[in-house]
Amino acid sequence: MDFITVCNIGIHIMVFLFGICIGSFLNVCIFRLPTGESLTKQNSHCMTCGTPIKWYDLIPVFSWLILRGKCRACGAKISGRYILVESLTGILFVLTFLRFDVITDGLYYPALLCLFIAGLIVIGFEDYDTQEMTVGVLMYLLLLAFVTRVLTSVLPTRFIRGCDVSLEDGIIGLFAVSVPLLIFGFVLTPLICNFIDEDRKAVRKIRKRLKTEKLPVSEEQKLKKALETHTTAVKEKGVTFGFGMGDIILMSAGGLMLGWKAAVVAAFIAIISGAVYAAVLKARADSDKPVRAFAFGPFLTAGLILSSFFGTQLMNLYIDFLTVPAVPTM
Repeated sequence: MDFITVCNIGIHIMVFLFGICIGSFLNVCIFRLPTGESLTKQNSHCMTCGTPIKWYDLIPVFSWLILRGKCRACGAKISGRYILVESLTGILFVLTFLRFDVITDGLYYPALLCLFIAGLIVIGFEDYDTQEMTVGVLMYLLLLAFVTRVLTSVLPTRFIRGCDVSLEDGIIGLFAVSVPLLIFGFVLTPLICNFIDEDRKAVRKIRKRLKTEKLPVSEEQKLKKALETHTTAVKEKGVTFGFGMGDIILMSAGGLMLGWKAAVVAAFIAIISGAVYAAVLKARADSDKPVRAFAFGPFLTAGLILSSFFGTQLMNLYIDFLTVPAVPTM
């Protein structure tokens, strides 16, 4: 093997080890941020017996394998989520450094992209667990995307090498997906639900009858009682939104970081995979307890991570496919 190959192998090994260490911290964020626990003040401990975990049992990936996924103190099973997040982070970091040649293109942009992917991992798993996204992590992603775009514009010789996203692409990406999500989620979805929801339709129908028809007292009282029942049901349901603000901020950050082409591809991946997941949930759900909503954040984060590797290239291929070739002139 030549010297460059040896250097590349060494770099990727170090990146993987660094990635699994970051993944260990991401596990702490995923489990503690939703509960409001401090990320630094409280030491790691067994979730079953509360015993503090020794440093030699905190080695990412390897400690879980050595302990066979069990607590050394009480023998309770340790969630496979820990090794999953650690391994996933390490693998994605390595793939990022494989995607960008750090020897010729530099270290800066791949490092910033790894930090961005780390935030996406936290958001994805957190939203899957709680259907909520921590505002601080969303702001971290948005700030990191902003800093990246500034650096690639101010110091292009260092930061833009290996990065195929221009400042213009990032600014367009900031709004390319987030604005359609905002319109669909907070305007169109409530309007559609208002017309198709059975309780809301019943309220409109009963009010119309009470206003336009002369009814016997007994029937009028019966309708008023039904109106009260349906009105209460409507209030309990509240307004139905298609997407949360977390999804919108997430895609704003993703578009700013990766550009509008990658953001559009990420949204397409998320919509397709989310639709398949919804179909599976509907097929497996009980008729008495239909599934009304599920977390969409994991699909958006997965789409953004995949698009960070090949999203722009896919969109360019699609645009080239749609482009009508010029007719040669005589």
